Amino acid sequence: MKTLISVVLLLVAPMLSHALSIEDARHLWSRTGFHNADFILNDYSDYSRDEAVALMLDSGAYTAPVTTLLEFDDDLYLQTKNKSIPFKDRRKIKRSLKKSDRKKMIEWWHKEILSSDNALQEKMVVFWHSHFAAQPGKVLVPYMVEQNQIFRKNALGSFKTMLEDVMHNPTIHQFLDNTKNTAKKPNENLARELLELYTMGEGNHYSEQDIKNLAKALSGISDDYNTKKTKVNYRRKDNSFITLFGHTGTIGMDKAIELILDHPNTSKFITLKLWREFVSNDPSAAKLNHLSGLFYKSDYDIKILVSEILNSTEFWIEKNRNNMIKSPFDLIASSKIIIDFPSSDLLNLPAKMQKSGQKLFEPPDVNGWLGGRRWINSDLIIARQRLLSKYINKVVRFYKKVDRNPSVLERAVNRAESEKYQYFAIGSSLENNTNNRIHKRIKSVLLDHRFNFK
Repeated sequence: MKTLISVVLLLVAPMLSHALSIEDARHLWSRTGFHNADFILNDYSDYSRDEAVALMLDSGAYTAPVTTLLEFDDDLYLQTKNKSIPFKDRRKIKRSLKKSDRKKMIEWWHKEILSSDNALQEKMVVFWHSHFAAQPGKVLVPYMVEQNQIFRKNALGSFKTMLEDVMHNPTIHQFLDNTKNTAKKPNENLARELLELYTMGEGNHYSEQDIKNLAKALSGISDDYNTKKTKVNYRRKDNSFITLFGHTGTIGMDKAIELILDHPNTSKFITLKLWREFVSNDPSAAKLNHLSGLFYKSDYDIKILVSEILNSTEFWIEKNRNNMIKSPFDLIASSKIIIDFPSSDLLNLPAKMQKSGQKLFEPPDVNGWLGGRRWINSDLIIARQRLLSKYINKVVRFYKKVDRNPSVLERAVNRAESEKYQYFAIGSSLENNTNNRIHKRIKSVLLDHRFNFK
């Protein structure tokens, strides 16, 4: 009898592993960044759900930017730090650099999004950029570019390493005025946001005294442009004895980070944010405790956590499908796959994305983009349609030129008219479009209201 049961289990095991259906493939594809990997768009039926998740996560492993990284005039930036140069002159140089380099930085990332084949990595870079939100208005542009590379290298890597690297990068310190935080003049901005927004979340897991003590641990920090990292001025640092999360002594930034990572609510808060990014608004308390426990025990391995989330029963159930609103970034990323957007012409993409509610490198405030229903209102929905409509027109004109390859435009039209690609775009196929105008044949899919959801 036992032998018979074993044989039966072996026979049904493949069925129990849930072979990937086209509905499953579309759901996984849309939630993980709209990857253009053939296995998910064409060969999905060859894989089980867990195999597809593993392949998708492997495809999101770190890859260096495919567009050339920006170079900056380091001599001019160093002049802004040179106290022997009059303040007015230094301020003039800084304003000039910010105006030119800010624009270059923003356009660089938008171009990278359209050029990169690593869609999951780009999605996670946007996620972490929103999590550790900062704006170039108060931050030197080269520091923000360095921060972007930190997100890129740790997108699915170690949250522990990422937090340490982010805190040793000057961006967040300049943005939240922590460079003004000294023993004589405490500034609690970064200390408060580090706990409330970046690690533990709001709640009663820390007190106002914890925030004051953490500010002391983070005092005396400034930036070193030569290394693009923070440095400590010990004459400005508060070296008094403090107690922070059970540890008493003279505490610096590195020890403070260690204590924060040891706190169980840090793993719980990051787990909750990633669950909301991939699945739904809130997991059950039992699920959250289970996943956050695994995350903590893995030493904050993001890939392990995301794998557990994507393999959860909750991720695959019907009520959690096609009910999230795409961000403007999602619109561009998914459109790129459906009609093969060219990366060689930005069409003022940053400005048009901003009108749709999202301009990368410029989140609205320290909370980042809150998303959800906030992506759509009467004004933003029109802006989203214009964003796609004008880009489609540009794509068509681009490939209609004599010196372009007409087969690329033909492929884009064929994709837009393919039942399979239509299904991946809007969850169903459209009736044959008898209108022969290329613009309308593509727009019939991408301007369908269902294209707003993932």
